[in-house]
Amino acid sequence: MKGKNKIKDQFNEYAKPMIIRSIFQSIMNIADKLVAALFIGAPALVATTLISPLMFLVGSIAMFFISGLAAYIGLLIGLEKVDKANKVSSGILILMAVVGILLTIPGFFFTEKLAYFLGARGVFFKLSVEYLRIFSLAFPLLLVGRGLDVLILNDGDPSYSFALNMITTILNLCFNIYTVVILGMGIKGLALATVVSSGVQMIGGLAYFAFKNQTLKLMMPTFSFKITFRIMYNGFSDFAMTIVESVMIYVINIAFIRYLSPEHFEAYATTTIIFTIFYSIYMGASYGLQPILSKKMGQKKYETLRKLIEHSVKKTAIYGLIAYLLGIFIIDDLLSMFIRNTTTIEFARFFYITIGFSTILSNYPLQMSMFFTAINRPLESSAISIFRTLVLIPVLTFSFIRLFGPIGVALGYMVSDILMIISVKIFMQRIDLSTLELYES
Repeated sequence: MKGKNKIKDQFNEYAKPMIIRSIFQSIMNIADKLVAALFIGAPALVATTLISPLMFLVGSIAMFFISGLAAYIGLLIGLEKVDKANKVSSGILILMAVVGILLTIPGFFFTEKLAYFLGARGVFFKLSVEYLRIFSLAFPLLLVGRGLDVLILNDGDPSYSFALNMITTILNLCFNIYTVVILGMGIKGLALATVVSSGVQMIGGLAYFAFKNQTLKLMMPTFSFKITFRIMYNGFSDFAMTIVESVMIYVINIAFIRYLSPEHFEAYATTTIIFTIFYSIYMGASYGLQPILSKKMGQKKYETLRKLIEHSVKKTAIYGLIAYLLGIFIIDDLLSMFIRNTTTIEFARFFYITIGFSTILSNYPLQMSMFFTAINRPLESSAISIFRTLVLIPVLTFSFIRLFGPIGVALGYMVSDILMIISVKIFMQRIDLSTLELYES
């Protein structure tokens, strides 16, 4: 009973604040999109959806460093090698800033070509170009800010991370209202608000290590190709998960363009905003538990690892189901804030009921992929991510949309995740965590 209570306490301390933070950020994101829908128009939502594969691609490159850094630093702390953790993390932060600047260059100077390749045409093309060109300026700020955030979590202060992200999210919404509604900047205002709020988050992270840090600190960095490769190797799993998600979204977007109507696409683009709330529950729990899972792996507490991830999956599945059921009662009112056409609202309601249910099944594969990243085993994590997101979902969803129409979207997701749940559960029953090899550069 004592061990069970300890698992609950660890989940409550690390996962719950991150879940609340993620849900809050998702709700604020919905508010951002509502600002866009009310004061710019529904085409702005479609434009950001068309650009999203590129945003995921950029995010995947960032995950090379962020996820690998978080898990590696947690492992070093568990091994009581704090000085090495400080030097490595400081060096990676500088490297992330450089990568962010390099990522800004194509997003700023080749915007038109990228938008056209992603399927933007007509009014969507103009909006996509305006949004991406300004948003690309946020890449260095986002990278460094997220790097600092995972270090704050590994330093043992989830409350500061929670507060900083809440403040940043609220400021982002306020900036959106100011730039779009008051200044009348349109979709450019949405992008500019992200740039400003990203800068605020980065400054808040730097302030933590200047005045409030506990174990970790920023110092003269260590640059090592071997250590950097070690971090990128471990981050490869989340990189793969994110980059193949960009491919998945691109394939689904093309399927909508080929086989369904523009009203279907607008309805889908709107409901995907709502689905981020469900995913925020699962991903929030995974990100929140990362520091404790990495440390437990370093301390060789394998039974605790299993119990903690099992508890997390069960709890978040309940949270996701409750959110889905509650959403059914308010979905029409919520959709009417984004969409004016009654036919499009009917399509969106249909997508919520069908695809929304399928998101509950994605909980287990998503959390298990990030579990293996947290314990510094990227190969297993990459296998889950690539097979689910690059093979199953795009192939099955594209095929089912072509064969069955709108219901094919949900069928593609559901069949893919059912197959993944069965496969991963069998794998977890057979694997002995104590036999897994870890290496430290």
